[in-house]
Amino acid sequence: MELGTLGAVLRFAIELEGQSAEFYQEAASLAKHPLAEGVLLALAEAKRKRKELLERSRREHINEMLLEPIAGLRGSDYLIERELSSKMSHYDALRLAIELEENSRRFYFDGVGRVNLPELTRVFEKLGEENADHKLRLDSLHNKEGPGA
Repeated sequence: MELGTLGAVLRFAIELEGQSAEFYQEAASLAKHPLAEGVLLALAEAKRKRKELLERSRREHINEMLLEPIAGLRGSDYLIERELSSKMSHYDALRLAIELEENSRRFYFDGVGRVNLPELTRVFEKLGEENADHKLRLDSLHNKEGPGA
């Protein structure tokens, strides 16, 4: 799916954050350790706040620019299979979460170079940096818990 306008990019980002919040909420239910559950629930809450930030940015700063053309962003390049099941191991759920954060980070940093709006560029930079931090937290959990945990 081509993200050909600023409005489409923002819509995609808002959906990405909403789906990520749902993913983390569900992943927390698979967690076998309180530390992992706490981290996953904190990430779910962070994603909900990020979605609100993007919605607020759209309302306050971007409305007149929604049809501004954007080239070179395809939503499908940043999506992962996020389906969790009760049969999935906690370790595999963490692996998916790491992939989700890496893809989101790439999306925001790729968007920075294509969005010609300073307010949105700052938001995308901030969100991409947060994704990198989230990935580090998840990598740490993933490495501590190993495939047999």
